[in-house]
Amino acid sequence: MENRKLAFVGLEADTTSACLSMLKIMNGRSSIEWMQAEPEDADVLMLANDDSDANRKWQGSNKPCIVIYHNNEDKPAAPYTLSHPFRVMQLISVLEDISGTLSHDGQRQQTTAQASAEQPRKATSQQTDFSESLYQAVTGKNTQTLYQSRSPKGSLFVSPSAGAYFIQEPLFNEVRQKAATLPALEPAADTDLSAYTRRPIAELAWMTAQLASSLPAWLPENGSFRLKRWPNVRSAKSDRAYLSMSALMTKQPCQREQLAAHAGCAQQQVDRFLSACAMSNLLVCETGAVAPSTRAAAATHEPRRMGSFIQGLRHRLGLSS
Repeated sequence: MENRKLAFVGLEADTTSACLSMLKIMNGRSSIEWMQAEPEDADVLMLANDDSDANRKWQGSNKPCIVIYHNNEDKPAAPYTLSHPFRVMQLISVLEDISGTLSHDGQRQQTTAQASAEQPRKATSQQTDFSESLYQAVTGKNTQTLYQSRSPKGSLFVSPSAGAYFIQEPLFNEVRQKAATLPALEPAADTDLSAYTRRPIAELAWMTAQLASSLPAWLPENGSFRLKRWPNVRSAKSDRAYLSMSALMTKQPCQREQLAAHAGCAQQQVDRFLSACAMSNLLVCETGAVAPSTRAAAATHEPRRMGSFIQGLRHRLGLSS
């Protein structure tokens, strides 16, 4: 597990306390463990939204800074901001964005993607085009704020910055029942979305992934995958195989065959899980990292547990020598 250090500068005591409580929650659900440190030793700084000498000093340094501003204030012109009060998922999202700039994970992932793009597997359907366009929209670094998919059943809009998609009920029912074919997303102009229902992007990613019959062409077949954090959707929380894969992948990178063996499920379910996590921007692909065999470890400890049980039983019956 990767460790990062976070420092607080100029924040009120209750804000600092709330952040520390959130970090405790995060450290059990994320592949990165955050701990408090002094500003000089920290990787990331959380600053109050004021013009103090201390803030100017640290904003002028090369450390990433998250500016905390109250919701009744104007949003500051800073790369990373949080409006107080904020939720733990918002803090996780900002810290993960910063972690990507601090590590070489993004570079390794890009290298893997480039190698895969040189010999891509053939796309099998229009739905594959949509899933790839959703993946690119969610994980890309472009400034496009709104995308649109136009289908005969209606239009669907995706806003990666808002973490949401917008859809009307007839099309939503078609997508949920796996009866709609969605064309690839395209950049869209500003649109009045008042007649559309706002829903989380993660939900769209999981519904889309269920239509796939194999690993999408934009993910490497022989890659090692890990999760940034646990998926926060109902289907991932209620399925035993998904829970098993989530628990393992937040601790270490895994290959597809390892996940199928560990979760005791079909390879198709593993591929759908990886696809959904990728489209939710939760998946990191690493090269040269292979998880140990979890079943071998369990088998190693089984005789030891049985021996201890028998020894304890003999002692309770007065048969021990």
